[in-house]
Amino acid sequence: MFVTLAAAIAVLVVPPIHRWRMERRPEIDEQQYFLAVYGELRAGASLRNAIAIAASAQPGALAADIHCAAAGHEPMTVVCDFLGRLPEMGSAAAMATRVGVESGGRAADVFLRLADRSRVNADLQRRRKTLTAQARLSAAIVGAMPLLWFVFGGWSRLDMLIARGGGIIAAAAIGMEALGVALVWRLAAT
Repeated sequence: MFVTLAAAIAVLVVPPIHRWRMERRPEIDEQQYFLAVYGELRAGASLRNAIAIAASAQPGALAADIHCAAAGHEPMTVVCDFLGRLPEMGSAAAMATRVGVESGGRAADVFLRLADRSRVNADLQRRRKTLTAQARLSAAIVGAMPLLWFVFGGWSRLDMLIARGGGIIAAAAIGMEALGVALVWRLAAT
């Protein structure tokens, strides 16, 4: 029975966790995107065309929106709005594009710097994940303990408590356990 219950919990828990992790991944590799814009600008493309061509090489809905706006000759303010949606360096990319359009400045160098900053940010995130791996694993283990308690006998104890008139206490206990697991999960995920 315990194996069946553990398998059922695994089937119910693992797919949402996998989906949640996939949703957290950025759909555009900003460093590659900025390097592609830089390369197109150095090859002589206009800022609008460089943005469109670089976006066409990236996967995802945001890249498609950027490509359509730039290639479809939407106003550059619309293109800048889409660039502003980039998860890490969006505001800087939008500002660089606005300045490049208004002043006609050296946008290629700015996009090269954006690519470098994006690389540095990605390196810092990788380091943070590496340095906090042990703490996140400990938090995951501590957060899983209440779930294991429920799987291996906690339900029967709660049934006895409810049968003796302690339904409110049981509900409060389940709520506090769920809140604790959620908080530990949140801490482990960051």
